[in-house]
Amino acid sequence: MADKVSLTPEQQEAISEIDRNLQIIACAGSGKTEVITRRLANILQSKSDIKPENVVAFTFTEKAAASMKKRIVKALDAKVATDIDRMYVGTIHGFCYHLLNKYTEQFREYKVLDSVKSHLFVARYCNECGMSDLNLEPYPRNVNLFLQCVDKMIDDYDNADMWTQEQRDVLNKYIGCLYRHSYIDFALMIFETLRQIESNPEVKDYLSRIKYLVVDEYQDVNDLQEKLILRIAETGANICVVGDDDQTIYQFRGSNADNMISFSERYADVHQVRLEKNFRCAPGIVDVADCVIGHNDRRIAKKMVSGATDLQATIEANRYSDKKEQFDSIAEQIIELHKAGIPYKEMAILVRKGKAIAPASYALDRAGIPFETDSAEHFFAGNYFNRFVVTLQILSDIDKAKLYECWQDIIEGTAFNVGFKFLRSCARGGNLPLSEIIRGFCEKTAFIDDTAEDADVRRIDLDGIAKILDDYDEIYGDWQLSARITGVLKFLGTQAADEYKYHSFKPKDPNADAVQIMTVHKSKGLEFNTVFLPELTKREFPVSNMGGKKYYHVLGGVFEENKDKYQSDLEDERKLFYVAVTRAKQNLYMTYELSAQPVSCFVKESSGSHHLKLDRSDLTYNPKADVEDFAPSFKNSYEPKTREPNPEWEEERRQCQEYWETVKYARSQLYDYYGTGAHFCPAMYTMLGEIKRWTPDQILQEASRNGLI
Repeated sequence: MADKVSLTPEQQEAISEIDRNLQIIACAGSGKTEVITRRLANILQSKSDIKPENVVAFTFTEKAAASMKKRIVKALDAKVATDIDRMYVGTIHGFCYHLLNKYTEQFREYKVLDSVKSHLFVARYCNECGMSDLNLEPYPRNVNLFLQCVDKMIDDYDNADMWTQEQRDVLNKYIGCLYRHSYIDFALMIFETLRQIESNPEVKDYLSRIKYLVVDEYQDVNDLQEKLILRIAETGANICVVGDDDQTIYQFRGSNADNMISFSERYADVHQVRLEKNFRCAPGIVDVADCVIGHNDRRIAKKMVSGATDLQATIEANRYSDKKEQFDSIAEQIIELHKAGIPYKEMAILVRKGKAIAPASYALDRAGIPFETDSAEHFFAGNYFNRFVVTLQILSDIDKAKLYECWQDIIEGTAFNVGFKFLRSCARGGNLPLSEIIRGFCEKTAFIDDTAEDADVRRIDLDGIAKILDDYDEIYGDWQLSARITGVLKFLGTQAADEYKYHSFKPKDPNADAVQIMTVHKSKGLEFNTVFLPELTKREFPVSNMGGKKYYHVLGGVFEENKDKYQSDLEDERKLFYVAVTRAKQNLYMTYELSAQPVSCFVKESSGSHHLKLDRSDLTYNPKADVEDFAPSFKNSYEPKTREPNPEWEEERRQCQEYWETVKYARSQLYDYYGTGAHFCPAMYTMLGEIKRWTPDQILQEASRNGLI
């Protein structure tokens, strides 16, 4: 093999180990992808009896799979590379889908439900799929809660004899309902693959031909995926897992860092290699990351060091008076850095919550800074989404004047009349798919005009609304048009923005020089010269995990007893912060405004690094709680009778103050939630008035029901 890059002794050790099971503990920026691909090439070139079809590599995304396959081809001799298409490189779900399609009759024609379609399916069939058996009303939050219950039961299926009969009945109902309608979801795809391994000789034979399995991002596999990996190992395959338990950030999808932590205890003859040199980040960035992650207790012992010692880092934490000033200052800093020679595309604003993408976008837009974001919120707040919603409303309430008011600045009169007649004909007869109606209207009115200044935006937004409508019609397509219109308008007004928050509506332009705005979760695997981390306050990052019904409250029994296994906690949030910090190669700017909440504990932990520049008074600043609008008698009710210290009174006062702070936060979240929805569904404006009349407990209950706290 040609040495195209200089390798460390540890990297070479991992590449050369092809006889024992291997665990590569790879810190951020340690070159793990290069090591994986070189090891795979080494196996194919060193072992004459191993062919590409005997090797399987699991990646976390299809994009990562495509990149890895290109690298493998590049590292191989030309003769071996010609057969590389016979090697499976892809996601675990893709592997299972391929296996079920090839070796089973039943699942060959089944359609796969993604997250959005699963939610729509459960909402429609709530009385048939077992949801009502758990006494859950078909609210959006409860639909998600029910599917969490299903996922946990599927994960724990090997212990079903310890469940209640009701729990077993619920899972059987869900599976039966899905299969009657010829659907399968991602969890059941792996579940059924495991069943086929036990019962189908052809599947067993296929697995026995796998001699090497590589699992990238192993820290993010869930327990069901781990069972599949173990089954492949039991057929005699050599297993190599690669990952970093400090970067486990998908707990909400069931990722279990313990799989990485305990790998060497569960698999035989494991050789461990630690890749601890970070070639991406300046020493200061590495030091800050290390100061923070060192507060976690449950982790593999490791010490990340910088391999980019020639890089000088600028690391600051800055306080602002309000949110607008915070994001405007970020925009000003970006302009200064760009003038200093840093391309816009080498800068990123990483946020913990998707709702922070909008104010960041508006600030950059005001400053004339080019930016890209795959935020669904940006799509839903765009120029055309609301126009499409109005167009759909016309199908149930024929109002030509309203439609004209919506489109008059874009569509000329004659074309508008043609488009209106088309909508009217659709409303009066037939049962066309919703996306065909929208596309038909756009075609009749020449909406897709290549000469328009925003032609690309029009095309992207039309494709976006069409996707949402197609997803809805996948589940409700057999309903009459009037019923579908009513249902889809409600979905667009109250749920769609949340359901598609992880969907990228706008394809990224790799050549565009634009600042990247995204959630920390989306930034995994990326790197930038400069990273901004805004909103670093107590409830924003780490997020607060307050109240609300959880899956273990619904299921009870053994699931409540073992709830800690799946609970996301402060250590998990710290891992996410660690990932955010290590995206920065050279510059890191932390920002916050302390008008309502104290600074994040992660800023305090970062201050353990002498590389961080900040005003240390920020670390102890605690804004006075503004609770008068909720509890005007709060202070008087808890005023001490004497000036003597009273620990019991202090604790009671602290708990009461925390309660009112939570109520205030929940109310602001509800105003944001229903305020956004009212843009698409005017009837929701009434909810904004209702909130003012609710009691604190009603506010907390409604916010919890909608997943806002």
